[in-house]
Amino acid sequence: MSERLFQHKKQQEHCPLCNAVLQVKQGKKGLFLGCSAYPACDYIKPLSFQSESKIIKVLTEQCPACQHPLVLKQGHFGMFIGCSHYPACHFVVHDQPEERAEERIPCPDCQQGELVTRRGRQGKVFYGCNGYPHCKFTLASKPYLVSCPECGSSVCTLKKETQTYRTFQCANKRCRHIFNSEKAF
Repeated sequence: MSERLFQHKKQQEHCPLCNAVLQVKQGKKGLFLGCSAYPACDYIKPLSFQSESKIIKVLTEQCPACQHPLVLKQGHFGMFIGCSHYPACHFVVHDQPEERAEERIPCPDCQQGELVTRRGRQGKVFYGCNGYPHCKFTLASKPYLVSCPECGSSVCTLKKETQTYRTFQCANKRCRHIFNSEKAF
């Protein structure tokens, strides 16, 4: 037994465009083979054939655009419902929040704009002045029209709620007073 059991055999793959050796490289979507003659040759070949979304469940509903079944998928930004005939059909069910009349809350910073619901880069909800970029006031939690007993600011955020009382915090960044308010029944 002079031959080694686990002998490494180097295999080289060559570029179909320029016949240079392909190298394993790391990109933002994972590993791929790239031409060693880059930038003169920009040939790339993915090493893994992963789809960007994974099918979790086939649903009984039909796609209104092409009549193929809809599927529940896990994508880069979370779960969503889309057509099973992708990429030929790009239908996606968009979550339509219930439209309800929200009370208009004036911006406590600039006194000219109103606080509106916004989404950040990661999809997290926050509340900011609609006068952006002139006013950069934001709140992480939902604002309420409750006046602060300490500074008199008209906007507060709800910190805690029980059956008998609510705990609010002043939205004024210089005050941040925490106080209790009895719950109205």
